Amino acid sequence: MVLKISKIIAIPLIISSLLFDINNKLNNANANVKNLPANKNDLDLYHGMGVSFLCNATRKGFDLDFPKTLSVASATFASVISQKHGGKIIERKKEQTVDLKQLQFIASLQLVESALQVCPDNVPEKVEKQFKIETERLKKLQGL
Repeated sequence: MVLKISKIIAIPLIISSLLFDINNKLNNANANVKNLPANKNDLDLYHGMGVSFLCNATRKGFDLDFPKTLSVASATFASVISQKHGGKIIERKKEQTVDLKQLQFIASLQLVESALQVCPDNVPEKVEKQFKIETERLKKLQGL
C-alpha cells in the first residue's frame, strides 16, 4: 500500500521536475535572444493593423468611443515596439531607442491621419480639429 502511494506521488514529481528543467533551459535560451529593431516593414504592418482596428471598431453598428479606441490602438502599437523590438526602431538607417510615450503620441496622430483617409465618417469632428491643431504645432516645432 505504501509502495503504491509512493509511486503515485513519485511519478508526477519526476515528470514535473523534467518539465521544469526543460522550461528553465528554454527561458535561458530566450533570454539570450537579441530583439531586432522595428524596420519600415514592421512599422507599416503595425500601423496598418492599428488603422484597421480603429476603423472597424468605430464603424456604425459597433459605435465604440473613438478616442478610447484610438488610445488602445496607439498604446498597442507602442507596446509591440517595446516588447517585440526592445523599444528600438530603425530610422534613417540608424537604430534608435524611442521614448514610448512619444511613440504613442506620434502613432495616435498617424492613425488619425490614416483614419481620415480610410474611414472619415468614423472620425469625430472634435478629434479631427485636435489633429489639425497638433499637426500644425509639430510643423512649427520642426521649422525651428
